Amino acid sequence: MAGLRSAEQIQLLDLVDSLRAEGLSEFTALPQLIVCGDQSSGKSSLLEAISGVPFPRKDNLCTRFATEVILRRAPVSEIRVSLVPGKGRSSVDQDRLWQFRYDVTSLADFNTLFEQAKDAMGLLSIGGNAFTEDILRVEISGPTQPQLTIVDLPGLIHSHNKHQTEHDVELVTNLVAKYMANPRSIILAVVSAKNDFPNQIVLKRAREVDPQGLRTLGVITKPDQLVRGSDGEKIFLSLARNEQVEFNLGWHVVRNLDSGDKDQDRDVVETQFLAESNFRSLSATHLGIAHLRQRLSIVLFEQIKAELPRLIEDIETNITICRHGLDKLGPARAGLDEQKNFLVDLSDNFQSLCDAATKGDYEHPFFAKQSQFDRRLAAMIANRGVEFEEEIRIDGAQWKIVEGASKRANHRTRTEAVEEVCELLKKSRGRELPGLPNPLLVGEVFREYSQPWEGLARRYIEDVWNITKSFVEQALQYLTDATVSDALLRYLLDPLMDQRLVLANTKLEELLAVHKEHPETRNHYFTDRYNTLQRNQTEAKTTHILQEAFVRRPSMTAADIPRLVAMLRQGTEADMDLIAAESTFNAMEAFYQVAMKLFVDNVPNLVVRAIIASRLPSMFCPKSVFAMDPELVKDIASETEDKRLRRQEINDKLKALEAGNNLCKQYALRVTSVLPILKRARSFDSLTSTSTSSVVSVKEEEETPAGEESD
Repeated sequence: MAGLRSAEQIQLLDLVDSLRAEGLSEFTALPQLIVCGDQSSGKSSLLEAISGVPFPRKDNLCTRFATEVILRRAPVSEIRVSLVPGKGRSSVDQDRLWQFRYDVTSLADFNTLFEQAKDAMGLLSIGGNAFTEDILRVEISGPTQPQLTIVDLPGLIHSHNKHQTEHDVELVTNLVAKYMANPRSIILAVVSAKNDFPNQIVLKRAREVDPQGLRTLGVITKPDQLVRGSDGEKIFLSLARNEQVEFNLGWHVVRNLDSGDKDQDRDVVETQFLAESNFRSLSATHLGIAHLRQRLSIVLFEQIKAELPRLIEDIETNITICRHGLDKLGPARAGLDEQKNFLVDLSDNFQSLCDAATKGDYEHPFFAKQSQFDRRLAAMIANRGVEFEEEIRIDGAQWKIVEGASKRANHRTRTEAVEEVCELLKKSRGRELPGLPNPLLVGEVFREYSQPWEGLARRYIEDVWNITKSFVEQALQYLTDATVSDALLRYLLDPLMDQRLVLANTKLEELLAVHKEHPETRNHYFTDRYNTLQRNQTEAKTTHILQEAFVRRPSMTAADIPRLVAMLRQGTEADMDLIAAESTFNAMEAFYQVAMKLFVDNVPNLVVRAIIASRLPSMFCPKSVFAMDPELVKDIASETEDKRLRRQEINDKLKALEAGNNLCKQYALRVTSVLPILKRARSFDSLTSTSTSSVVSVKEEEETPAGEESD
C-alpha cells in the first residue's frame, strides 16, 4: 500500500510540476510549498537540509529571486537546472532564458550555478537590478529523495541600509506577498530562535494572508542558541506546542549546522541535540529534518489532492475566458476582404442578440447574469412602459380633483374646477344659446387639463432611448473588443440612434397634434362616461335636497309630495352659465379618459416599439455591412499592432491552459486505472489477516461484478 501511495504522490506532484512547466502559474494559482522567513532566519540551511542542495548562506543571489526545488524519488540520481523567465520579460529575453542550461554533476557545482544564473538574469551585485521575477528551477531525482516541491523566496528585509535600498525592501516584500497570497500555497514560516518571534516579519505576513492559519506550518530554527531552562527557551517550547501562534498544520523544530559545527555530520548533531535538550518533550514527529521531509511531503500531497478539482475548474474557466477574448478580438484581418468578413460575422451575432433581446428570449449567455438585468431589453422597456402608464394616470392631469379644500396649487375641488371653466366660458362666448357651452370650449379645457402629457411622454421616450443605447453598447462590448466597439458606435450606431430619437419625437408630435384640434371620438365609452357624470351630478343634488327636507320633517306622508317636487324644481333653477360649465367639464373629463387610454397605448406601440426597439436588429446587420463604404470598413475593422500582440498573448495563454487541462485529464485517467490495483491490494490485506473460511469469502467477492463491489 505504501508503494501505491508513493506512486500516486509521484503522479500528482509530477502533474503540478508539469502544469508549472507549461507556464500555468502565470495564469492560475498552483498548489506549492513556499519557504518564507526573515533574513538570517536559517532558511538557507533549512533548505539545504531538506533538499541536499548547498544554497549560498551569505547575502547572495539566493535571496534575490525565487528558486523552485523539485525533489523526486527515482532509481537513478539526476540533477536538471533551468530558468523560468518572468512575465515582464521581452520575447527575446524569454527565449534566451528558456534556453539556459547548466550541467550539475555534483553538489559542489551549485556555487558556480548560482553565479551563472545571476549572469543569465542580468542581476548585478552592485548597481542595476537587485531582484527579479525570474525563477531558478532545480530538479533533483534520486532513490533517497522525498516527493516534494519547494519554492525558496528571498528573505524578508526589516529595513533598508547601504547595501539594500528602500526599493529593494519593497521589491522583496511584494515578491514574497505575491507567493504567500496564493490560496493554494502552503506557507513554511521559518522562525529563528535567536530572535524574539513577535519581532519576525514572516509571522505577521503569514497572518495577513492566512488569518486562520489553515495553510501555514511554522518551523523553528537555531534552537541551540537558547539557554537551557531560560525564559526564552520556555517561550519557544510553548510556540512549538502551537500555544503562542496557532497554526492548523502546527510547528516543527530543526537544528541545522552553524559556523561552529564545521566538518560535522548534520543529522548526527541534530539527533544528539534534540535527544538531550528540553525540546525532547515534544512529539518526535515534530522534531528533526527527517520527520519534516515526511510532513512536508504529506502536507503538499494532501493540499494538491484537495485543490485539484478547483484547480481544474479554474483552468476550464480561464479557457472559456480566453476563447471569449479571442472571439471578441476576431480573426486577424489585414486586408479589406478580411475586415468586411469580420464585420459580417460580427453584425450577424449582433443582429441575433438584438432580435433575442427585443423578443424577450433570454437563453443566450449574454443575458445570464441577474446583476446585469439592464441587458434584458424587452423587460426594461416593458417596465418603463408600465411606469409611463402610471405617470400619465397619476400625474397626467394639470390639476387633481379632491374632496376637500387643499393648499396645493394643482389641487381643485370639483366646484372650484367648474367655476374656473365657467370663467373661461364667459371669455369664449359665441353664438350658442344661453345654458349651452361653446362647442370649442371642451377642446380648450382638455388641452389645458392634459398639458403634462407631452413632458411625461418625452421623458419616457428619452429613457427608453437611453436604455436601448446602453444595451447596444453592452452588446458590442460583449461581442467584440473596445476598439471595434467604439468605432462602430462612433461611425455607425450613435448617429443612427440619434436619428431614431429625432424620429420618435417627431412621431410623438404627430400624436399630440391630434389633441390640439377639436376633440373627436367614436368610442362609446365617451357617451357612457359623460352620461354617468351628468347623472351622478343630478343624483347628488337631488339627494342633498331630500336629505335637508327629511331633516326638517322626519315624518312625511303622501300629502308632502307636492312640497318635495317644488323643492326639487327650485333646486334645479340655477345659473345658466354654471349649467353650461358643468356640462363642459363633464364632457372634457369623459373625453380625457378616452384620450388617455389611447395615448398610453399609442406612445409605447407607435413610437417606442415601432421606431426605437423593433428597428434595432436592422441597424447593424450583414446587409448594412455590404452597403458600407470601404473607408468606413477600414475605420471600424482595421487592427493595431497592440491588438495583434494581444491576440498572440491570449493564444499563448490558451495554449498553456489547454495543455494543462489535457494533463489533468490524463492524470484522472491514470488514477482511474490505479483504483482496481488499490482494491485488489485491500482485498489481499484482508486475505492475509483472516482465516481459511475468509479466503472463500474474498474469492467470492472478487467474482462479484465491479458495479456491485463496495469500497
